[in-house]
Parts: sequence; structure tokens; C-alpha cells
Amino acid sequence: MALGFNFSEGGSGGEIIPIIKFDCRSGRMFRRDRVNGEDNIVDISRSFKAVFDFENIEVGYINFDTGSAPDFQVVRFGQKQPDRPSEKHKPGVRLLVKLGKELGGDLRELASTARAFLRGIDELHSAYTAGAAANAGKLPVVALKDTVAITTGEGARKSTNYSPVFEIVGWVARPADLVYKPKNPAPVAPPAPSGGPPATGSTQVSAPSAAGDAEDFG
Repeated sequence: MALGFNFSEGGSGGEIIPIIKFDCRSGRMFRRDRVNGEDNIVDISRSFKAVFDFENIEVGYINFDTGSAPDFQVVRFGQKQPDRPSEKHKPGVRLLVKLGKELGGDLRELASTARAFLRGIDELHSAYTAGAAANAGKLPVVALKDTVAITTGEGARKSTNYSPVFEIVGWVARPADLVYKPKNPAPVAPPAPSGGPPATGSTQVSAPSAAGDAEDFG
């Protein structure tokens, strides 16, 4: 559990970024595009490939059941997590990815509180951590290799969700447009009084990417 999630447990800021979503009920990855004021949902499961900004992955609590925009209370992994704001806020993860050229090549937000998804992203983060030292200055190119069915409950309460099996298929230098945009920007400290002191702040890893990976995300 590299990201610290407990899988046994039953007002955001930042710029709006188009999203992709892994649907654990169907085991599919979707891109949501805004076209003429309406959502256009595109299944990108078979061809999914993206650069994941694991250097800036965020964890904390997310409430998707707000009736409007989701509420993210998240920080970069490694920082002190915020307190849980409410019962509706669930442990979650959020990060930015850059899609491959075949899928549009743009920047997307990937976020979820679904435990089946968190299992998959947690295992992928472990693979990233294991390979990061050998690929200094690079980010992983990730594909959706498979899904694993997870069945819970019995009888009428029985349900099946699908956990993604992600695979690192290469490593590339950070794309120029993959710029970290925190969901909850830190407040700007007020300037020090005039004449006062200055303010102070306190598994298996894939081989390095082939040239084709760089071309897909350059």
C-alpha cells in the first residue's frame, strides 16, 4: 500500500481540466469531452496510453456527491493529509496525465475514490517507485493492460467491480505541457511588515522507453 490507502474501509480550488475516468463497474476507461455544451463520452480502453505525473500525485479526501462540482481536499503525496471534512468525503487520489496522440494528446485529470481503482493505481505507483531511480528525470508511459474482477457481498448484495491492471510501457522526459496544477493551491503568505524579517517557509519495471514513446508525447 505505497500510497497509504486502507482498502478494508467501507470546496476545491484550481483550474478546471478535462477528465478521463475509469469506470469500475464496466472495467472501461473513458474520456469526457465537452462538445457544444454537452458531455461526449468516448471509450478509450483499448488504445489507452498516457504519461502519468506521479511526481505530483495527490491524495486525501474527495466528495463526488455534492450535486455540483466535486470537492477535493487533497495534497501532494508525502505531505500531511488534511482531516476528513465529512462522512461523504472518501479517501481518493488525483493526478494529471497526458494522453497519447492517438487519443488527442491533451492534458487530463484522473481522479477516483473507488477502492477497486485505488488498488490498481497503488500497484502502478509501486512499479513507478521501483523504476524511478533508473529513469531519472523521466515519467512513466502507462497503458491499460487488463482488468481484474472483484466480487463482494452475497445474494442480493453481491456485486462485481473491476480493478485496472496498469502497465509501464516506457519512460519519457516530462512533456512541456504537463505542468502540475494543484487542486488546492497553497494560500499565499501575506508580505512581512515593512522593515521586518523576510518570510520563511518551513514489480516489475519495464525497460526504458523506445523512441516511439517520445514521439507519441512530444
